[in-house]
Amino acid sequence: MGRTQARQKDQNFQVAILVEDIADAKAISEGLREIGIFAHYYQDLDELWVSLNTYTPDFCIIDIKKMSQGSLLFKQHPKIASEELKYAFYYKDSAKVLLQSTYGLNHYGYIRADINLVDQLKSVLRRRNEELRLSELNSSMNERVNRLRLRGQRLAQLQEKSAHLQQQDELLAKLIRSFGVVETVEDFNKRLVTLLDQWDQCLEFGVYELNSSGQKLMAPRLNRTKYRVLPDLWLAQKSEGGINSYAQDMAFDVAYGLMDEGVLTLKIEGAGIDPDILILGQFEQQTLKDFNWEYLEMKLSSEYRRAILRSQRSEQSKNHHQSVFELLHEMDDINFNQAESLYRHVLVDFGNLLGFTKQRPNNRFFWKSFARDFLQELEVVLSGRFRLTCAGVGYFVASLEKKNLETDYTNLKRYVESFECWRYFEDSSLVITTDVSPSIRLVAPASLNLLRQIQPNHSSLNSGLLSTREAKPQLEL
Repeated sequence: MGRTQARQKDQNFQVAILVEDIADAKAISEGLREIGIFAHYYQDLDELWVSLNTYTPDFCIIDIKKMSQGSLLFKQHPKIASEELKYAFYYKDSAKVLLQSTYGLNHYGYIRADINLVDQLKSVLRRRNEELRLSELNSSMNERVNRLRLRGQRLAQLQEKSAHLQQQDELLAKLIRSFGVVETVEDFNKRLVTLLDQWDQCLEFGVYELNSSGQKLMAPRLNRTKYRVLPDLWLAQKSEGGINSYAQDMAFDVAYGLMDEGVLTLKIEGAGIDPDILILGQFEQQTLKDFNWEYLEMKLSSEYRRAILRSQRSEQSKNHHQSVFELLHEMDDINFNQAESLYRHVLVDFGNLLGFTKQRPNNRFFWKSFARDFLQELEVVLSGRFRLTCAGVGYFVASLEKKNLETDYTNLKRYVESFECWRYFEDSSLVITTDVSPSIRLVAPASLNLLRQIQPNHSSLNSGLLSTREAKPQLEL
């Protein structure tokens, strides 16, 4: 009972007493105090009735003599009918006949005045205390179940959202992979339109670009299933650094009028502050819910900038290259017309490499990679407005500006000596011990002089051509 008393004290266990004789009430109160409970004493039913309307004690002890008062009947109290109030009856042998008034009521038993009150109170209150403990435990378990249910619902929602986001990410990754790699801005524009036209989630779209003057939005004239040719828009003010916000609003208003509701704008940014390209289209909203449009814009903008950079590099590379015929023409202008030249010409001779490839016909040499790497790295080494010319298989002419001749010639020589030709053979182990390195030398500005150095055996080859054809069977073309 010690734990019961401790629990009752901790929980402030409340007991109401309705007893006629104050001496009996005092005896019950002392018995309760002995087990650590303080009681509220009521002498009349109407007093208890009013009190029960304001609060509900944990337990009541009702004298069977106080079951009624005037028109009030204890059993008719609303909390008795709803079984919200828990109670036991107190009686003496002299009033035993009144016990019949308690029949049919859901009470906790009887407390007899002539027997030890403390033991009887303990017996009755132990049951009530256990009920309260179980009720609290049940309430605690219900709260825990509710928390677990809510947690389960949240986890299910998070899992559903995670699966949805993963689906969106996979859709985005597939779309980006299908875009591929482009080399020029023109290729980017074509690939962009093709990508959107073939994207299942895209319903219809249009594209706006800013013209060179910055005062007009232009839509490419293309024939695609989902592509809508938007009307050109003249801007009230010049848009510099990309399509400004005013022009973007105009483009959106026009697209909104031509397409249904739900027009989405994708901005592709270049080097300026504002975007260079606007994509205005309709997409499947249900399928693309929570789609990462910002990341798509970022990836497309990244590919667009990369295409711009590649185009610029390609243009710069073209400026550094000239054909062998242009080079021969310039040399003859210097030789015959004493034209002034800004350049000195250096011949890079890969004759040793050519000789080795002829001696080892079964060891494949990767010509394309060799020429690409050699020229690309050479463009980094040289400075100024240099020019590079391929004068034949294994011969390159570097036209160096005279003002940078000393530095560029030194850098060119160092680069050529360190260039590893053996890396481009399929079996490079056969080449490491062989000298296949190129040589460099200055060439006088005359076409005939250059031709003699890149075709030293030209005349002998012509004289022996007939005999070679007669001696060996010819391939049928």
